[in-house]
Amino acid sequence: MKIVVFHSIYKPDYRGGAEVFVENLVQGLKMLNHEVLLVAVGRSNRQEEIEGIKVFRIKPFNLFNFLDINKQPAWKRFFWHIIDLINDWQTWKIFKILSQEKPELVITNNLKGLGYGIPYLIKILGIKHIHIVHDMQLIHPSGLYQDNQSLNWGEKIYMFFCKNLFASPFKVIFPSNYIKNIYNRLGFFKNSLKVVLNNPLPYNINIRKNKKSRNKQIVFVFVGQIEEYKGIIGLLKSFTGLPGNWKLLIAGEGKALDEAKKIALDFKQIIFYGHLNQNELEQKIWSQADILINPSLVAESFGMVVIEAYARGIPVLAADIGALSEIVKENQTGWLFKVGDWYDLRRRLEFIINNHQVINKLSNNCLKEAEKYSLINYLKELF
Repeated sequence: MKIVVFHSIYKPDYRGGAEVFVENLVQGLKMLNHEVLLVAVGRSNRQEEIEGIKVFRIKPFNLFNFLDINKQPAWKRFFWHIIDLINDWQTWKIFKILSQEKPELVITNNLKGLGYGIPYLIKILGIKHIHIVHDMQLIHPSGLYQDNQSLNWGEKIYMFFCKNLFASPFKVIFPSNYIKNIYNRLGFFKNSLKVVLNNPLPYNINIRKNKKSRNKQIVFVFVGQIEEYKGIIGLLKSFTGLPGNWKLLIAGEGKALDEAKKIALDFKQIIFYGHLNQNELEQKIWSQADILINPSLVAESFGMVVIEAYARGIPVLAADIGALSEIVKENQTGWLFKVGDWYDLRRRLEFIINNHQVINKLSNNCLKEAEKYSLINYLKELF
């Protein structure tokens, strides 16, 4: 089957778990002998081939490139989002690609920068359409939205347009019940078949316990964006003065990096690695890790890094919020602490340090849990 996949960002550009998911998706479809094409935002309009996948890069017709959105002031982003909603010129570019390639199926993911007219265009062309939800991007332009959060008038108008522009997919896939319930409550996708499919493990990850020799030093790791809403500042403060034999490894970049380093200045046990590619993550983080910590202050739609930890037999200590509450099983694959309650987190850290023998038991549970997140099983359910 000929399939066109849309996502705002594709390698070598990366931003988060959605990009890892899409790379995984297209490689999985290719392994099943589908002809896969991908459309993503680029610095220029061009075609290229990456690992056997034909990639169309589209330079956005807007105030600035979506790849630079985090560097732009709020007032400029406001007008950018308006143009992105009604960008007929961008939709015309997509029309030419779909008319030329004539796919049997279109799978859309995040469409920021590509234009929100794409779902309606797919409907007009009569192509089967599956939309995969990754975050709250159709509810709030930032993609960050907490359940029952109040919206201002501009955000309500934005959501109204998104609700109507995305009214036509045949099927909508959600990575968790948490995010599905929010979209349902707000009246999205009323005419679509709605299915919860947990995101699968990357195609190039084998389920096996890491080869770290277990000793009395507990190595905690944080992998993600160094942003305040990710809970990194509270996490570091929880480690301040923490007794015991431990180390904290941090991989990622973000606006809160300087503040985070200041807090950790006097602690040699806290090491910052910055951005790491997959091979570097394997060597410097996963091979050393005993426990992954996800202290997010905002609800996550899934938590890809959690199941990546499971695949290596690494238990997870996570905030009890959003989909993390669904995928981290208390005293089986890890532990949950009250979101934003750094005293509760500190208490959990002390327990783990003083009872490090429990890690091996949970490690075996994590490996079993990881088997549920098979890419092949996901793709079978997708269609």
